[in-house]
Amino acid sequence: MLTLRLALLLAFNAAALSGLIWAASPAGHKETVLTHGWDVLRGRSGDDSWDPLSAALRYLRSGQAMPLYEAVFFKGGVRYQYPPSALFTLAAMQAIAPERVLIDDTRYTGPRPTINDVVGWVFLLLTAGATAALLEIGLRQSGVPPDTRAMLALRVALVAGLTLTFYPVVKAFTLGQVQVWVNGAFALALLCWVTGRKAGSGVLIGIICLIKPHYGLFLLWAGLRREWRFVAACAAAIGAGLAASIAVFGWANHIDYLRVLSFLSERGESYYPNQSVNGLLNRLMSIAEPNLYNNVVWREGHFPPFTPWIYYATMASSLVILIAALARRQRAGDSGRVLDFCTMIVSLTIASPIAWEHHYGVLLPVFALLLSAAWPDARRLAWLAASYVLVANFVPAANLLAPGIFNMAQSHLLAGALILLAVLHCRPVAAVAGARPEGLATAPVFADAGSARAPRLA
Repeated sequence: MLTLRLALLLAFNAAALSGLIWAASPAGHKETVLTHGWDVLRGRSGDDSWDPLSAALRYLRSGQAMPLYEAVFFKGGVRYQYPPSALFTLAAMQAIAPERVLIDDTRYTGPRPTINDVVGWVFLLLTAGATAALLEIGLRQSGVPPDTRAMLALRVALVAGLTLTFYPVVKAFTLGQVQVWVNGAFALALLCWVTGRKAGSGVLIGIICLIKPHYGLFLLWAGLRREWRFVAACAAAIGAGLAASIAVFGWANHIDYLRVLSFLSERGESYYPNQSVNGLLNRLMSIAEPNLYNNVVWREGHFPPFTPWIYYATMASSLVILIAALARRQRAGDSGRVLDFCTMIVSLTIASPIAWEHHYGVLLPVFALLLSAAWPDARRLAWLAASYVLVANFVPAANLLAPGIFNMAQSHLLAGALILLAVLHCRPVAAVAGARPEGLATAPVFADAGSARAPRLA
């Protein structure tokens, strides 16, 4: 039954709904998630991360004295918003085959597929594989009887299809975003956590922190729960990466990066792919001041102005979301805290002042775990399906509403993520204990927050 519903979800989301969006949208707004899925299969990615990474790396190799971010970000108008340690990603690809690394999608004339595409495919496969494994583990832990190998293979194929039609995941690839790497690494980190390999999970989260520093709040989250294996491994990975980055790129450039973080937190982003509270509020301001708060037109060197009420509202919402995630934990001892782990990643993503659409690619494995945890509760499954549809699709025609108050519809992905966060905080219904998958040291079964009869994953 669950496999059939997965097939129906894929058919509805990828075919029926995408077809409806395409048919109902006017000319110039007919792009759908299938457009991006097809570009993934063809190996057609952009330069969204690689161009600014290349600009930063070129500047550092030039040997000029001005700090990196002062020269490139503030004076050069290049949106290099990553920490210096993120430069290792591009440097690693250039070390393999520099002539096949795409850094400018308008000028690249080298052979296809590019190194960027090959590495992106690897991380997409990692995302899909880890998501499929999490679904199967969750089903076994929820007491769903094992299926035949044919049914198992069918579910794996369905998860692959859902991955290729999950907009944040495929958008990260087609943009040419290092977020593809983050999505794959997080899916594997969640799988490690679920299977009791907490040190491995900590190492992977630590590596992600070298690209996305705000993931460092996972250290605080784990410390509050006395998950010392995770804390030690995560801190060691961050420490080793940071030491290498300082040795290669210099201490001054890391200090200079703090100015970028402060600047971004003060202003955020009004461009519609920013699916955060800050983005929603800035787009409301664009109704009166469209030139200052650009909504539907990307401008490379432009940020919205500092607006005190937006800044304080953003900070307040972020604090509420993060404090709720840090404080909301189960009395579970060594239960694994899987749903608690998921709550933290969803909260970190939503709470960021700038949460681009592709940042939500980390939600795909979370959906897989929640599906197995909520099965067969029809009410929770309905909310989960609504959340998935809102997050997984791209509706460019919503931008037609940009000039008026209904531009809130542009934040449909944020709405879906908030529904998912609410489902996580409410805790899915438990199933009876099931068998362990062979060869996996899994955490205890999902259990209802009000139940005292079984250990719980939080």
